[in-house]
Amino acid sequence: MSFSLKPGQCTTLLSVMLFSSALGRFAIAAPPSVRIFGHLPPLEAQSMILGRVDSHQVLNLALTLPLRNVVEMNNLIGKMYNPNDPLYRQFLSPVQFKSLFCPAQSSYDAVRAWAESSGMRVVGTHRNRTILDVEGTVGAIEHAFDLHINSYLAPNGRVFRAPDQDPASPPVPLTGVIGLDDLIVLHPHNIPRGNGMINPNGLTPYGNGTGPGGGLAPADIKKAYNLSGVTQNGSGQTLGLFELDGYLPSDISHYESYFSLKSTPLHNVLIDGYNGSAGSGTAEVTLDIELMTAIAGGASKIIVYEGPNTGQGVLDTYQRIANDNLAHQISTSWGLAENYTGYSFATSEKIIFAQMLLQGQSIYAASGDSGAYDNGSTLSVDDPASQLYMTATGGTTLTTNGSGGSWKSEATWSGSGGGISSFWNIPVFQNGFISSSSGGSTTMRNVPDVSLNADPNTGYAVYVSGGWNVYGGTSCAAPLWAAFTSLVNQARVALQKPVLGFPNPSLYAVAKSSGYSADFHDIYTGNNQYYNAVTGYDDATGLGTFNGANLLLALTNAIPPIAKQLIGNPGFEKGSSNPAPWVVSVSSIINNSSLEPPHSGHWDAWLDGRGAAATQTLSQTVTIPSSASAAALSFYLHIDTKHIGSTKVDSLTLQLVNPATKAVIKTLAVYYNTNAQQGYSLIKFNMYPYIGKSIMIKLTGIQKSSVNTSFVVDDFALKYL
Repeated sequence: MSFSLKPGQCTTLLSVMLFSSALGRFAIAAPPSVRIFGHLPPLEAQSMILGRVDSHQVLNLALTLPLRNVVEMNNLIGKMYNPNDPLYRQFLSPVQFKSLFCPAQSSYDAVRAWAESSGMRVVGTHRNRTILDVEGTVGAIEHAFDLHINSYLAPNGRVFRAPDQDPASPPVPLTGVIGLDDLIVLHPHNIPRGNGMINPNGLTPYGNGTGPGGGLAPADIKKAYNLSGVTQNGSGQTLGLFELDGYLPSDISHYESYFSLKSTPLHNVLIDGYNGSAGSGTAEVTLDIELMTAIAGGASKIIVYEGPNTGQGVLDTYQRIANDNLAHQISTSWGLAENYTGYSFATSEKIIFAQMLLQGQSIYAASGDSGAYDNGSTLSVDDPASQLYMTATGGTTLTTNGSGGSWKSEATWSGSGGGISSFWNIPVFQNGFISSSSGGSTTMRNVPDVSLNADPNTGYAVYVSGGWNVYGGTSCAAPLWAAFTSLVNQARVALQKPVLGFPNPSLYAVAKSSGYSADFHDIYTGNNQYYNAVTGYDDATGLGTFNGANLLLALTNAIPPIAKQLIGNPGFEKGSSNPAPWVVSVSSIINNSSLEPPHSGHWDAWLDGRGAAATQTLSQTVTIPSSASAAALSFYLHIDTKHIGSTKVDSLTLQLVNPATKAVIKTLAVYYNTNAQQGYSLIKFNMYPYIGKSIMIKLTGIQKSSVNTSFVVDDFALKYL
């Protein structure tokens, strides 16, 4: 859903934005009178000057212009992500963003004319007029900005160029001159388990997955993170990838064929003349695509934006993603420590991410693979993961119930990037989440926001450059979270709701609710070499990892916890002699045996599992009031079986039935003996489509022989607002 403005309404909109941003100040300072702040890399102060850069060397620069109406934009951000505001999730189009907040054409023309008169050549323009790409000799650039560009030797032996002072403010509106230094070379955040290719049939001691080398296959990812029973597959959604290298289409085809996945259409967009060939970073691009298809294989398209690995190339690639506004879920797995990017570059990025936020685009960034020491030596965090309008994804070590099994536990992966930003103040959504035991900051932005499995020892099977390997790194978490968001958006669109947009306000709201333990796996063991994982939020794993089906429902509803209960006798505590309003095919279904203990209380419902072939049913009829604005069904399920192997034999079918005609309205799910696992799992379904209807909730357990499978359910709820 887009925010609809008629001609002439832009000024009116700005005049009614009276509240400050709920997400923190945008903090773009007015251009100083003498110098444009933020262009001296912190590393420069620790390095030795080697001499001046050749004045004839040609540099490519991105000149960034200030936005207009920044205060009003902050106000709109606050309104757009406030559930109680009429403008909640009323997203802008790129044209509307440009009209309301981008530089005027006259300002853009003035910057262009000044650059050309200063000896620079314009090599690229942008639709929203926030960036002008130019090239010029070092001599011309030094003269235009009244500075010297020197070569430096860093303590680690790296030779780099940088200006000796911030650029002088020209007589035209500029906030940044990106490309004066060459420290902005981003790193992909992936780690292969082995050196070179692995034996496709070989297993490792870790063995979480059923894929080649014991890596996680698509079905394993879904099983581990409770997405196996989810019907959404990304249908109708377009995903986007920020990349600084190319890939081999044959690798993607082989991965999809090997795992019997639908072929997801790929569309490449090449930025700043990048040729799209597969280079040294191809593993990153390949694993990003393959992991997206693993859980969002029904997506309409994955757009792969590929640009050169320079400051200008990075900004231009992000800006193209924002200006296109075709992908509502985006992943970036390339980053650099904040002390290498510099404040001016980070601020230029922030403008682009604000545009994405206002357009309803969700973007996830890998938080880095060096733990709390992103720059390799001091406590530091990774850009762009540390950006205020970014969702940063950290890493865990996943343990499953056997190879290809369900989630068992997770601990912090020691490489999980996380810590405290040196650039950005703490956003409002993190207030109240930072405990003293976590070591996080109550004044500055904390990283990461969420996590997923990223340990290469428990990693993902990836087919790249013609062979299999197993990969970890927080690079794996970012595309999986973006793909998960496509499932959320598919469900939201089906309910005629706007897309999720910036995820963090919703994610932290869920974590603050009573549903946190059901919707997230809270990680509270391990550390990232400095910050300990603790109960609740921490700077090692953020809020934790998603419990897929549950969090999907929470983000689809995006409402406070549902309060009013419709199910009678929800925990069967009235006993076997009085199951009403439940209707049971045999009274023995209502059970208090220690052989199948309840989830809570003293009683549960135990279907089948008693040594003989049987078909048993359990049902209850309810009416969801037409006045309800939301409704959800939930219950706890436990499955035991004596069957061995992966053959589906016995089943439990959950259906919604018309109580008058007994016709099946919808089969919500089918569970089999192959779904058996220790303990209970919380099952949740969105009942929004059935508001105002009378429905029979019916479970049918079928055991086909004397080999037992027990389906045990407890603690039902059908609640509504």
